[in-house]
Amino acid sequence: MKAEGWGGKLALFVGLVLAWPASLWAGAWTLPQGKFWGKATLFLQTTEEWYIASPEFSGGQLYGKGTRRPYRFEGEYQSRAVFLEGFYGLTERFDIGLQVPYFDQQFADATRSEPPSDAGFSDIRLFAKARFLQKPVIFTFKGGVKMPTGEFRNEDGLIPVGEGQWDYDLVAQVGRSFWPLPLYANAELGYRVRTKNDEIDRDPGDEWFLHAEVGYQLGQRLLVMGKYEMLRSDPAIDFGFKNRSQIKRITYLSPVLLIDLGGSALELGLRYTLSGQNFPAGFQTTAGLSASFGGG
Repeated sequence: MKAEGWGGKLALFVGLVLAWPASLWAGAWTLPQGKFWGKATLFLQTTEEWYIASPEFSGGQLYGKGTRRPYRFEGEYQSRAVFLEGFYGLTERFDIGLQVPYFDQQFADATRSEPPSDAGFSDIRLFAKARFLQKPVIFTFKGGVKMPTGEFRNEDGLIPVGEGQWDYDLVAQVGRSFWPLPLYANAELGYRVRTKNDEIDRDPGDEWFLHAEVGYQLGQRLLVMGKYEMLRSDPAIDFGFKNRSQIKRITYLSPVLLIDLGGSALELGLRYTLSGQNFPAGFQTTAGLSASFGGG
């Protein structure tokens, strides 16, 4: 299949780990030495719309790239994803982490009697995080590598669970608690180096991403959060040629409720797209369960 066939449909689910710094030690915050923090997050999405990759003419009107439009041929995209992740404090300033995603997804339209679908564990990510400042803000640098461990199948219409290439993340994280106000803020700016998939002679294009979050504690066991996420990619290079139709853009806004369960926490959210290009539109519902063990 052509690279642009699956690339335009592929939803990038980034397991965002920015939670309650007072108890979950996430975002720019690092863990105490010997402490482990883990989280499982479920993402659910069903949508009939996407942000188009290229200008298109329909019904006597020209629609610009990035316009939110129904999928062609009554298409519908469905995705179920689970992200399993954990971080461990080697010292109070240095953490290591692991993320293992699982995808179950399909894309159906009127041209197919049997919608192509794929399910399985996707590419594993490894992280290392070092804290350089404690005051006046928490400043942390995080590096990550995505290994092509998920199955990549180059079949017509299929959205594979693995992407078939190595990625490298360079991320600066800043966080601050505004105590005695029960308020905190966290932000991260990252650059992702995406290498070439030699099997299909395709370089997906490097990416910039921004995650920002504020949280306000309502009593001992309840936290409300607002999250903003943005991703911008360079053009893909297919068979040696720059392919601007494969540029990816997405912006999410998420209201989130986090409930402290005593030793663990339940996170419930609604992740809504504000704008995009080459991405499914609409909303995702999310549910996460996190806990921490050991340490001082």
